[in-house]
Amino acid sequence: MTEIVNAVNNATAADSSFMAETWSLKVTEALEQHSSLYSALESASTTNAFPTSGLGKKLSMVAKLMQKRAERGKDRDIFYVSIGGWDMHSYVIDGLESNFATVDAALDAFVKEVKDMGLWSDTTLMQFSEFGRTMDPNSGPRGDGKGAGTDHGWGGNNFMLGGSVKGKQILGTYPDDFTENGPRALSRGRMLPTTPWDAMWNGVAEWFGVPESDMDRVMPHRQN
Repeated sequence: MTEIVNAVNNATAADSSFMAETWSLKVTEALEQHSSLYSALESASTTNAFPTSGLGKKLSMVAKLMQKRAERGKDRDIFYVSIGGWDMHSYVIDGLESNFATVDAALDAFVKEVKDMGLWSDTTLMQFSEFGRTMDPNSGPRGDGKGAGTDHGWGGNNFMLGGSVKGKQILGTYPDDFTENGPRALSRGRMLPTTPWDAMWNGVAEWFGVPESDMDRVMPHRQN
């Protein structure tokens, strides 16, 4: 099938459009990259058992890609993985217990694997979410307070870990007044963050090679 696709996309003429030529080139490049990646990953394996959760499978694949960095011709990578199921408008306690266990098991296997590869000091993990949650619970799915959840908020928590991270510290300011009269509290415990989201990337961006002169362009809200 690959040969046929390549043949079709190489069947260009003198009057072929620029868009058609570009499309054909990108298709051919994508097939070559897929073949190269497939060949590299065929011999990849992990020494630690990863959980069978969606996040566990994703982090297992990331570990394999890191293992085959030389074959892929890479000396630096950025990987993005995600896990859903956090929009808990009901049964938030049960949901958090389940999700935290899933995340913990997947991260535990991944960190052990990266350490076994000798790459822990060269690896940084960043956790983030698109929005926080209310501090005050809602009344639950039936309105009687049972199975209560939380609703969309603003400020939240993020964490970072890695072999070169100066850890075991909390940045930002913990609120001292959670009432709606407090300087950081809005309705129903929607908290204004004390640290801009962009700022959490300062150290990572510097470590990744972004020059100081470009920091405000890369992270335009870091000074907010």
